[in-house]
Amino acid sequence: MTGKLRHPALSQLETKRDDVYAFEIDGHLSAAETDKIYAALEEAYQEHDRINLLIRIGRFDGFDWSTLFSESTFMGKLHAIKHLRRYAVIGGPDWFATAIRIFDPLFRVEVRHFGYEAEAEAWRWIYEEDLQTG
Repeated sequence: MTGKLRHPALSQLETKRDDVYAFEIDGHLSAAETDKIYAALEEAYQEHDRINLLIRIGRFDGFDWSTLFSESTFMGKLHAIKHLRRYAVIGGPDWFATAIRIFDPLFRVEVRHFGYEAEAEAWRWIYEEDLQTG
């Protein structure tokens, strides 16, 4: 056998509320796994106008570049802008925090980056009630 076995990099995490969705990325995110995230979120949008999303990043070994230009990624991001209330990212490469600070003012979604040591704070923030939407 000449190839490496590849383990899934994506898992969905349990949450305490049905309007909160959470995923963990650990490894290289494939195009199929990216599609799974967007499919799960599309289902969520059918049940809830606005949701909160948390992504915990263990080891990030990149993603399939083809996903950047796919229709499902484009549509997934477009729908996310309309339906996300809060988006928390835990961990990941240093440039994630910088990118979030740069792009946060461009969207109506509240986005925050948390270090691994602040995971409990991230979960508290994602569960806080949004006073504007109830």
